[in-house]
Amino acid sequence: MSSIFRAFRQSFESLLRLRMFLLILLPPVVAVLLVFILFIVFWQAWSVGLAAFLEGLTPFRWIQDTTGFQEFAAFSAVVFLILAFIPLAYLTAVFFTSVFIMPLVLKIVVDSNYKHLEKKRGGTIIGSLWNTLVATFVFIAAFIITLPLWLVPGCQVLIPLLLTAWLNKKVFLYDVLQDFASPEERKRIEKEEAGSLYGMGLLLGLISYIPLAFFLVPVLSALCYTYYGLNALMDRRGVET
Repeated sequence: MSSIFRAFRQSFESLLRLRMFLLILLPPVVAVLLVFILFIVFWQAWSVGLAAFLEGLTPFRWIQDTTGFQEFAAFSAVVFLILAFIPLAYLTAVFFTSVFIMPLVLKIVVDSNYKHLEKKRGGTIIGSLWNTLVATFVFIAAFIITLPLWLVPGCQVLIPLLLTAWLNKKVFLYDVLQDFASPEERKRIEKEEAGSLYGMGLLLGLISYIPLAFFLVPVLSALCYTYYGLNALMDRRGVET
Protein backbone atom coordinates (compact mmCIF):
# COMPACT_ATOMS: atom_id res chain seq x y z
CA MET A 1 0.00 0.00 0.00
CA SER A 2 2.90 2.37 0.71
CA SER A 3 4.06 2.07 -2.92
CA ILE A 4 0.58 3.05 -4.09
CA PHE A 5 0.52 6.15 -1.89
CA ARG A 6 4.06 6.98 -3.01
CA ALA A 7 2.96 6.89 -6.65
CA PHE A 8 -0.10 9.02 -5.87
CA ARG A 9 2.01 11.59 -4.01
CA GLN A 10 4.51 11.84 -6.86
CA SER A 11 1.68 12.10 -9.39
CA PHE A 12 -0.10 14.94 -7.62
CA GLU A 13 3.22 16.77 -7.28
CA SER A 14 3.73 16.40 -11.05
CA LEU A 15 0.28 17.81 -11.73
CA LEU A 16 1.45 21.08 -10.17
CA ARG A 17 3.75 21.61 -13.15
CA LEU A 18 2.24 23.77 -15.86
CA ARG A 19 3.05 21.40 -18.75
CA MET A 20 1.48 18.46 -16.96
CA PHE A 21 -1.55 20.49 -15.90
CA LEU A 22 -2.21 21.46 -19.51
CA LEU A 23 -2.12 17.80 -20.52
CA ILE A 24 -4.90 16.98 -18.04
CA LEU A 25 -7.71 18.51 -20.05
CA LEU A 26 -6.87 17.30 -23.54
CA PRO A 27 -7.82 13.55 -23.38
CA PRO A 28 -11.19 13.93 -21.59
CA VAL A 29 -12.28 16.91 -23.69
CA VAL A 30 -11.52 15.03 -26.91
CA ALA A 31 -13.16 11.87 -25.54
CA VAL A 32 -16.36 13.54 -24.34
CA LEU A 33 -16.81 15.43 -27.62
CA LEU A 34 -16.20 12.32 -29.71
CA VAL A 35 -18.51 10.05 -27.71
CA PHE A 36 -21.17 12.77 -27.56
CA ILE A 37 -21.12 13.10 -31.36
CA LEU A 38 -21.32 9.32 -31.75
CA PHE A 39 -24.29 9.16 -29.38
CA ILE A 40 -26.11 11.86 -31.35
CA VAL A 41 -25.45 10.18 -34.70
CA PHE A 42 -26.15 6.58 -33.67
CA TRP A 43 -28.60 7.02 -30.78
CA GLN A 44 -31.62 5.74 -32.71
CA ALA A 45 -29.84 2.68 -34.10
CA TRP A 46 -28.16 1.84 -30.79
CA SER A 47 -31.31 2.23 -28.68
CA VAL A 48 -33.44 0.14 -31.07
CA GLY A 49 -30.76 -2.56 -31.43
CA LEU A 50 -30.12 -2.77 -27.68
CA ALA A 51 -33.86 -2.89 -26.95
CA ALA A 52 -34.26 -5.78 -29.40
CA PHE A 53 -31.33 -7.60 -27.78
CA LEU A 54 -32.72 -7.13 -24.26
CA GLU A 55 -36.21 -8.14 -25.32
CA GLY A 56 -34.78 -11.45 -26.48
CA LEU A 57 -33.49 -12.22 -22.97
CA THR A 58 -35.73 -14.34 -20.75
CA PRO A 59 -35.54 -12.08 -17.64
CA PHE A 60 -36.71 -9.07 -19.64
CA ARG A 61 -39.57 -10.98 -21.26
CA TRP A 62 -40.62 -12.26 -17.83
CA ILE A 63 -40.61 -8.74 -16.34
CA GLN A 64 -42.62 -7.39 -19.30
CA ASP A 65 -45.17 -10.20 -19.10
CA THR A 66 -45.45 -9.96 -15.30
CA THR A 67 -45.72 -6.17 -15.00
CA GLY A 68 -47.49 -5.50 -18.28
CA PHE A 69 -44.85 -2.86 -19.02
CA GLN A 70 -44.28 -3.77 -22.65
CA GLU A 71 -41.77 -0.97 -23.18
CA PHE A 72 -39.50 -2.22 -20.38
CA ALA A 73 -36.77 -3.35 -22.81
CA ALA A 74 -36.85 -0.03 -24.67
CA PHE A 75 -36.78 1.90 -21.40
CA SER A 76 -33.87 -0.21 -20.10
CA ALA A 77 -31.97 0.33 -23.36
CA VAL A 78 -32.19 4.11 -22.90
CA VAL A 79 -31.05 3.83 -19.26
CA PHE A 80 -28.14 1.57 -20.23
CA LEU A 81 -26.97 3.95 -22.94
CA ILE A 82 -27.11 6.93 -20.58
CA LEU A 83 -25.17 5.00 -17.92
CA ALA A 84 -22.69 3.82 -20.58
CA PHE A 85 -21.73 7.34 -21.65
CA ILE A 86 -19.14 7.99 -18.93
CA PRO A 87 -17.44 4.54 -19.11
CA LEU A 88 -17.22 4.78 -22.89
CA ALA A 89 -15.90 8.34 -22.71
CA TYR A 90 -13.37 7.15 -20.13
CA LEU A 91 -12.33 4.27 -22.42
CA THR A 92 -11.82 6.74 -25.28
CA ALA A 93 -9.82 9.04 -23.00
CA VAL A 94 -7.60 6.14 -21.87
CA PHE A 95 -6.98 5.11 -25.48
CA PHE A 96 -6.13 8.69 -26.47
CA THR A 97 -3.90 9.07 -23.41
CA SER A 98 -2.09 5.79 -24.08
CA VAL A 99 -1.37 6.54 -27.74
CA PHE A 100 -0.73 10.29 -27.75
CA ILE A 101 -0.27 11.62 -24.21
CA MET A 102 1.63 8.83 -22.47
CA PRO A 103 4.90 9.43 -24.38
CA LEU A 104 4.82 13.09 -23.30
CA VAL A 105 4.02 12.18 -19.68
CA LEU A 106 6.78 9.58 -19.60
CA LYS A 107 9.35 12.01 -21.02
CA ILE A 108 8.50 14.70 -18.46
CA VAL A 109 8.62 12.24 -15.55
CA VAL A 110 11.83 10.53 -16.66
CA ASP A 111 13.64 13.82 -17.34
CA SER A 112 12.71 15.00 -13.85
CA ASN A 113 13.25 11.89 -11.73
CA TYR A 114 14.73 8.96 -13.63
CA LYS A 115 17.39 10.36 -15.96
CA HIS A 116 19.92 7.63 -15.19
CA LEU A 117 17.54 4.66 -15.48
CA GLU A 118 18.92 2.24 -18.06
CA LYS A 119 16.70 1.44 -21.04
CA LYS A 120 16.46 -2.27 -21.85
CA ARG A 121 13.67 -1.84 -24.43
CA GLY A 122 11.61 -4.92 -23.62
CA GLY A 123 8.65 -3.59 -25.58
CA THR A 124 7.88 -1.67 -28.76
CA ILE A 125 5.54 1.06 -29.95
CA ILE A 126 3.72 -1.54 -32.05
CA GLY A 127 3.48 -3.78 -28.99
CA SER A 128 2.05 -0.90 -26.98
CA LEU A 129 -0.53 -0.10 -29.65
CA TRP A 130 -1.50 -3.76 -29.95
CA ASN A 131 -1.78 -4.07 -26.16
CA THR A 132 -4.05 -1.02 -26.06
CA LEU A 133 -6.24 -2.29 -28.90
CA VAL A 134 -6.63 -5.73 -27.29
CA ALA A 135 -7.43 -4.17 -23.91
CA THR A 136 -10.00 -1.89 -25.57
CA PHE A 137 -11.66 -4.82 -27.34
CA VAL A 138 -11.80 -6.91 -24.14
CA PHE A 139 -13.20 -3.93 -22.20
CA ILE A 140 -15.97 -3.36 -24.76
CA ALA A 141 -16.81 -7.08 -24.96
CA ALA A 142 -16.94 -7.44 -21.16
CA PHE A 143 -18.97 -4.23 -20.92
CA ILE A 144 -21.59 -5.52 -23.36
CA ILE A 145 -21.72 -9.01 -21.83
CA THR A 146 -22.29 -7.63 -18.33
CA LEU A 147 -25.03 -5.19 -19.35
CA PRO A 148 -27.88 -7.38 -17.95
CA LEU A 149 -26.15 -7.38 -14.55
CA TRP A 150 -26.65 -3.61 -14.38
CA LEU A 151 -30.23 -4.34 -13.28
CA VAL A 152 -28.79 -5.61 -9.97
CA PRO A 153 -28.51 -2.70 -7.50
CA GLY A 154 -24.92 -1.56 -7.09
CA CYS A 155 -23.63 -3.26 -10.23
CA GLN A 156 -24.05 0.00 -12.15
CA VAL A 157 -21.06 1.25 -10.16
CA LEU A 158 -19.20 -1.99 -9.39
CA ILE A 159 -18.93 -3.36 -12.93
CA PRO A 160 -17.52 -0.21 -14.59
CA LEU A 161 -15.18 0.19 -11.60
CA LEU A 162 -13.76 -3.33 -11.96
CA LEU A 163 -13.47 -3.02 -15.74
CA THR A 164 -11.73 0.37 -15.65
CA ALA A 165 -9.33 -0.87 -12.94
CA TRP A 166 -8.35 -3.76 -15.20
CA LEU A 167 -8.09 -1.43 -18.21
CA ASN A 168 -5.78 1.00 -16.38
CA LYS A 169 -3.48 -1.79 -15.25
CA LYS A 170 -3.42 -3.51 -18.64
CA VAL A 171 -2.79 -0.41 -20.75
CA PHE A 172 -0.56 1.88 -18.76
CA LEU A 173 1.90 -0.58 -17.22
CA TYR A 174 3.08 -1.80 -20.63
CA ASP A 175 3.35 1.80 -21.86
CA VAL A 176 5.54 2.70 -18.89
CA LEU A 177 7.87 -0.28 -19.04
CA GLN A 178 8.19 -0.81 -22.78
CA ASP A 179 11.40 1.22 -23.06
CA PHE A 180 12.98 0.72 -19.66
CA ALA A 181 12.29 -2.88 -18.62
CA SER A 182 13.44 -6.10 -20.21
CA PRO A 183 10.66 -8.60 -21.04
CA GLU A 184 11.63 -10.60 -17.95
CA GLU A 185 11.54 -7.53 -15.69
CA ARG A 186 8.17 -6.45 -17.06
CA LYS A 187 6.63 -9.89 -16.54
CA ARG A 188 8.09 -10.09 -13.04
CA ILE A 189 6.62 -6.73 -12.07
CA GLU A 190 3.26 -7.62 -13.61
CA LYS A 191 3.17 -10.86 -11.60
CA GLU A 192 4.61 -9.71 -8.27
CA GLU A 193 2.80 -6.36 -8.18
CA ALA A 194 -0.51 -7.57 -9.65
CA GLY A 195 -2.55 -6.99 -6.48
CA SER A 196 -1.20 -3.49 -5.87
CA LEU A 197 -1.50 -2.53 -9.54
CA TYR A 198 -5.13 -3.63 -9.62
CA GLY A 199 -5.79 -1.94 -6.29
CA MET A 200 -4.40 1.31 -7.64
CA GLY A 201 -6.69 0.94 -10.64
CA LEU A 202 -9.67 0.57 -8.30
CA LEU A 203 -8.70 3.73 -6.40
CA LEU A 204 -8.35 5.64 -9.65
CA GLY A 205 -11.72 4.29 -10.76
CA LEU A 206 -13.33 5.51 -7.53
CA ILE A 207 -11.82 8.96 -8.03
CA SER A 208 -13.49 9.15 -11.45
CA TYR A 209 -16.90 9.09 -9.72
CA ILE A 210 -16.12 12.35 -7.93
CA PRO A 211 -17.88 15.21 -9.81
CA LEU A 212 -15.61 16.73 -12.46
CA ALA A 213 -12.76 14.37 -11.48
CA PHE A 214 -13.24 12.63 -14.82
CA PHE A 215 -11.15 15.44 -16.33
CA LEU A 216 -8.26 14.50 -14.07
CA VAL A 217 -8.31 10.71 -13.96
CA PRO A 218 -6.95 9.63 -17.40
CA VAL A 219 -3.70 11.58 -17.08
CA LEU A 220 -3.56 10.92 -13.32
CA SER A 221 -3.79 7.20 -14.11
CA ALA A 222 -0.96 7.51 -16.61
CA LEU A 223 1.12 9.35 -14.02
CA CYS A 224 0.40 6.89 -11.20
CA TYR A 225 1.32 3.87 -13.30
CA THR A 226 4.39 5.68 -14.59
CA TYR A 227 5.71 6.36 -11.11
CA TYR A 228 4.65 2.98 -9.74
CA GLY A 229 6.18 1.05 -12.63
CA LEU A 230 9.47 2.97 -12.66
CA ASN A 231 9.74 2.83 -8.85
CA ALA A 232 9.18 -0.93 -8.94
CA LEU A 233 11.78 -1.32 -11.67
CA MET A 234 14.36 0.72 -9.76
CA ASP A 235 13.68 -1.19 -6.55
CA ARG A 236 14.41 -4.45 -8.33
CA ARG A 237 17.60 -3.07 -9.81
CA GLY A 238 18.68 -1.62 -6.47
CA VAL A 239 18.86 1.89 -7.94
CA GLU A 240 18.01 5.02 -5.96
CA THR A 241 16.30 8.08 -7.43
